[in-house]
Parts: sequence; C-alpha cells; structure tokens
Amino acid sequence: MQRGRLLIILGIILGLATVGAVAFLLLNGGGGLPLPDAEEPTPAPPSVDGEGGGIPTTEVIVALQPIPRGAEFVAGSIGRRDWPANNVPPEVIADEAETIGKVAKTEIVQGQVIVRSMLVDVGVEGEASLSIPPGRVAVAYPIDSQSSVSYAVQPGDSVDILITAYFADVDEEFQTPLPNKTRFFFPVFDNETGAQVGLELSEEIDEGRFELGAGDVASIVFPSTTQIPRRVAQLTVQSAKVLRIGPWIDLPEPAPPEDGSPPPPPPPPDVVTLAVTPQDALVLYWIRENGINSEMALRAAGEDDADHLTEAVTLQYMLTRFNIAVPPKIEFIMIPSIFDLLEQAESFEQQLSGEVTPAGE
Repeated sequence: MQRGRLLIILGIILGLATVGAVAFLLLNGGGGLPLPDAEEPTPAPPSVDGEGGGIPTTEVIVALQPIPRGAEFVAGSIGRRDWPANNVPPEVIADEAETIGKVAKTEIVQGQVIVRSMLVDVGVEGEASLSIPPGRVAVAYPIDSQSSVSYAVQPGDSVDILITAYFADVDEEFQTPLPNKTRFFFPVFDNETGAQVGLELSEEIDEGRFELGAGDVASIVFPSTTQIPRRVAQLTVQSAKVLRIGPWIDLPEPAPPEDGSPPPPPPPPDVVTLAVTPQDALVLYWIRENGINSEMALRAAGEDDADHLTEAVTLQYMLTRFNIAVPPKIEFIMIPSIFDLLEQAESFEQQLSGEVTPAGE
C-alpha cells in the first residue's frame, strides 16, 4: 500500500513539472501555439482633478477673483478651467472676448462659472447704475442744440460746464435790488386851528443820489432805469462723464396722422445724464435752480483727467486782454439806417410818456 501511494505522489509531481515547462516555453516564444492578439488599452477620459477616474470634463470660463456688480471684466479676473461636463450650467460663454465692453450684472464669487446672464452692456436700458464710475453719481441736465455743442456730445464723452452769471447790488437787509423805494411822512394840520392832527405818507419815490451843484444848490439824482447787472463767465464743473443722451426709457411713438402722411420726426433730446462727483452734483443743481445760463464744452478724446485752470471773464478782462479801447463820448453816433434812428426815437418818446415799461422792470 505504501509503495502504491508513493508512486501516485511521484506521478503528480512529474505532471506538474511537465505543465510548468510547457507554460515557460509558451510565454518566452519558444514555440507552441501562438497567443491571440492583445487589444490596445482604452485611455481613461480626463477628470477634473487630473487623476484617473473616468469623469468627462469640458473647458469653461470662471471668475479667478470676486467680481462686484457693475465691475468690468479686466485681465486676470477671469480664466479657463476644466469643469465636469455633466455639471456645466447653460449659456456658458465660450471665450473671454465675450466680456469685452460688458460689466457684471450681479455679484460673482471666486470660482463661479461665467454665464451670459451675468453680463450686461454698459449703458443698457434699466441698468443705469452699472454705468456710473466708482465715486460718482448720475445727474440729469437740460440741453438744447446750443448748450450741447450742436448735439455733438455722445455717451462716453467728457464735458466741462461753462456758466454766465449776473451780479446786481442789493439792500443788505432786504436782499432786494437797489435802489430802494422811499416814502416820506408829512404832518397834517387843521385848517381852522392850525394844530397838527396827524401824519400822511408821500408817494413812493426811488432812492436817489444826493449831489451838491454850483452855488450850493442841492439836488437828488434818480436812476432812469433799473440797475444793469454785471456779467461774468467762468468754467465750473470739469470732466463730467456723459452716460446717455435722452431718457433711459423707450418713449411711446406718436400715433400716425389720420390723413396717412408720414409721422413727424422725433424731437431732439432735451436732457443728458452726466456722471460727476457728489459735490459737483450739488453745483449743477444750484446752477439749474438759480436759472444760471450754462453750456457744455466737449473735451478731446484722451483728455478726461486734464485739470484746467481758467480766469473768470468780465468786461474788464475783455478790455485788458484784447486791448479794447473805450470809445469817448461825443455828440453824435453812427447808425445802420435812418429807419433805425426813427425807431429808436419813437421808442424813447414812448418811454418818456410812460407808454412803455423800461427794460428790466
């Protein structure tokens, strides 16, 4: 029995050795049956973290830093990143060039994917606040063809505000233009007794200037008309940014004429929106509320930050700078025609007779 069991064990060992030898020859190309062709391994798709994982990704534009509402998309604020393809929001922008000329409509956090709904054009209707530069406020200012440089000003331009003001002398207490009106008290006497019985006021007269003439003859000189204000012109607000010409809303179009004729052209704009500092906004408000005549001066492109120092222009400035001689007083004048002379004479006669109110009253 033991001899038979030993033979069985030796047979098993020899069989295993034979199988091992055959396998060695096949693996080393030493003959035998050929192995089937091995398939090329399929590369794993890239993933977000760069490691193998089989998560498909796509390239998107993300915010590299927080972008506040109304801010421009400057270099370094956005960039490209791989993003899981199954988690890409709709309407993503394909290129950084899509942000040119646009600002952020909402607050954008760092790492957020940029989509088109986050972008808005500068100056778009309903988004006026996004067009205001930091540190400035927007104000509306009236314009016409003269004050707007013949409607040459356009959004994005910079303008200066010129004003012409008038100065007149006033009573310091009343704050009313001089001369004052004066009335005198006169005593009233009884015709029979001669006793004073009261006072009465004279008619109103203008306050004149006391003058002592030849022979100590006193007189009072009264003005012939109201005083002539003294005029001055000056540059005030500088480098105001033009945000928009006309209203920010679309006004309804007028109904076409009933006779079938073409509708009239729209009226020219009568208002402009300017971005200025808060202090300059008060200046513009004061100018408008006080009825000061103003006009815009259009700046050249690229000179937005230039600071101009100007001198106020008065009558004396004009005489001095341009060497204008004051004409002497003589006994005759030159007029365009005899008709103008007759018209002036008739007007003067009407003023003397009280038919025409003197200018300025």
